[in-house]
Amino acid sequence: DLPLLRSGTFTTTNDDDDDIQIKREKITNYVEHPRPIEPPAEPAPPPPQPLKLTKKEQKKLRTQRRLAKEKDRQEMIRQGLIEPPKPKVKMSNLMKVLGTEATQDPTRLEKEIRAAAAEREQAHVDRNIARKLTPAERREKKEKKLFDENMLETIVSVYKINDLSHPQTRFKVDVNAQENRLTGCAVMTEGMSVVVVEGGAKPIKRYGKLMLRRINWAAAVVNEDENEENENTPINQCVLVWQGSVAKSSFNRFIVHQCRTEAAARKVFSDAGVAHYWDLAVNFSDEQI
Repeated sequence: DLPLLRSGTFTTTNDDDDDIQIKREKITNYVEHPRPIEPPAEPAPPPPQPLKLTKKEQKKLRTQRRLAKEKDRQEMIRQGLIEPPKPKVKMSNLMKVLGTEATQDPTRLEKEIRAAAAEREQAHVDRNIARKLTPAERREKKEKKLFDENMLETIVSVYKINDLSHPQTRFKVDVNAQENRLTGCAVMTEGMSVVVVEGGAKPIKRYGKLMLRRINWAAAVVNEDENEENENTPINQCVLVWQGSVAKSSFNRFIVHQCRTEAAARKVFSDAGVAHYWDLAVNFSDEQI
């Protein structure tokens, strides 16, 4: 209400004052409403999907567009708006197009025809080069295909692995997370390992295929004594403990941590404010799969 007071301050007014100096010209019949703000994590509704056409219908539609375009071009030529195209003379239709004129100076005509054919071919090559994407445009197209353009929410996946000690497997987990521009961490302890990744929907989906399909976890185990077989040792595997969306990321980049105790491993997640990720993995059992 401060803009409505003539003095511009509340200190000169009392609650018992009946005659308060108010700028009555500022008071109108209009009601000021705040501008509505869209929620940050709620995506916009999807646009209407276009009608799917069969290949036969697509071919028919292309033919109709091509005929309509050619009809418009012929109409513009007829009205004199554009110049008519030159006759496309080739060595095969030389006599048919030029007639008796072709017999007067065949050497000169052949030279002109070959030059025109080379010019048409060069124009075709130039058009292809003009349509070709630049290296920057190719990179942008590839990034648009691989990564989400507008990431309105951050997807989080928590994986639990029995043994992540194999160097080759650890390298795949680390490098693929960095290549997919994912943040998070891989925490390894003596009993188990927990991998947390954050990012867009497309990279998270690709990373999930790596963790759950591509890597053979049963074979990715470092045995100190290959001849010694322990039947009580469980089969190494990777399971998806939890996947969901959060408002913002908790990690700045992907880091691999080697911890000696579970308390040190839980502290890695506590420092990022997501200690419940570790608790989920610890309390997860094979019966929940």
